[in-house]
Amino acid sequence: MAILIGSARHDENGNLTGGKVGDQKQKIASDGLDHSGEVSVQNFYVHKKGWVILRAKDGNLANALAFCMAVACNNKNVGYNQAQNTKILKDGITSEIPTNSDCSKLVEACIEQCGHKVSSFTTANEADVLVKSGLFEKKTYSKQSDLYNGDILVTKTKGHTVIVLSGAKARTVKEQNPYAEPTNTLKKGSKGNGVKWLQWELNESGANLTIDGDFWNNTLTALKAYQSGHGLTVDGICGAKTRASLKAV
Repeated sequence: MAILIGSARHDENGNLTGGKVGDQKQKIASDGLDHSGEVSVQNFYVHKKGWVILRAKDGNLANALAFCMAVACNNKNVGYNQAQNTKILKDGITSEIPTNSDCSKLVEACIEQCGHKVSSFTTANEADVLVKSGLFEKKTYSKQSDLYNGDILVTKTKGHTVIVLSGAKARTVKEQNPYAEPTNTLKKGSKGNGVKWLQWELNESGANLTIDGDFWNNTLTALKAYQSGHGLTVDGICGAKTRASLKAV
């Protein structure tokens, strides 16, 4: 199966500026996707400047990004004009009126559609901004087998950015914790839904706890084992650093 990527490519005249709002070149193919438009799908290729991979830490976000880019590519109202690139951030990828974007602002709009706000970026600083957001990690691209669906690719130097839609490896999706993350420190003797959150997360990492909201010996042992295996201070106390580690894993 071919690896498909989606991006904002160029205006209806093949230029970076001067194009009309909306996609003047869209043509939906037999697979139900637009492969011809200003904002469209194409087979994966290695850019002459080389790719850097920005991989969402959360598989749910990665899958959502792939879906959102496909939606944008199939929306005839989303076109290309670098001089009007911020319109997409106002109108959104599901815009019902003609709008314009460029490659980096379309990726930014897809991230926003997934419910996350990041600092504005261009392809020149995209990798740094997305890593700093805490939502993504930077990976080195060497071969197609490195790719996962939902990966954001950006050129090593200012140039272009795309999102991997399909055909790559599937992301493992972590079930969402049904309990609200606590803001207070948890330790032996703590009780309530915050402890249930902790017990649920520990179970996701291999523990076998009864989720009863009671932080006692079994939970303490499981927490210390987790801390020991993940480079954390082994104190049996769940504070901000341990919570962040549990969520990332």
